[in-house]
Amino acid sequence: MAVVAVAVGGILGAATWSSMSTSTSVLVAKDTLHRGDEITADDFTVTKLNVDAALDPVPVEELQAIAGQRLSLDIAKGAIFTRAAAAPFSTTREGMTLVGIAVTGGQAPGTPLLVGDRVRVVVTPGPSGEVEGVPDTTSAEVAGVTPGSQPGSVVVDLLVPAANAAVLAAQAATGNVAVVLENRER
Repeated sequence: MAVVAVAVGGILGAATWSSMSTSTSVLVAKDTLHRGDEITADDFTVTKLNVDAALDPVPVEELQAIAGQRLSLDIAKGAIFTRAAAAPFSTTREGMTLVGIAVTGGQAPGTPLLVGDRVRVVVTPGPSGEVEGVPDTTSAEVAGVTPGSQPGSVVVDLLVPAANAAVLAAQAATGNVAVVLENRER
């Protein structure tokens, strides 16, 4: 009986040692991070876990090399930072053009717009306030949101089909546009 107890103890000890020796230091998100956010060391904490190599976590020592780049995927609070999320993020695509639109309070939803959101830009009435017929609209995808030059304003960078870019830019320059959130699928 004593021999069996010693053998079982030895097996359990070996298993514990083995699991401890295969743990890896990984980066974990301190808070929820969104696609398009800039990667900073302050966004992550380091923890030791037994991680399946198929997850392809970003090694801790590579964080400084990719700091300043943009996330290509959302990362939930407490999730492991993987190479897929660190893949290069591009705000442009073939056949698409980036157009910036400055909006203030009533020209955009109160819910903050996020990179990847599908929106519609609606041409609003001028000073007369009269709407004649159905307003012109342009579908777009949010590529970025930054603070505007005026208090309470933001600049929404939108990916739009190249054929629509000039008209949308001209409409946005008048200030008579509103951004409507259509879809937030990720």
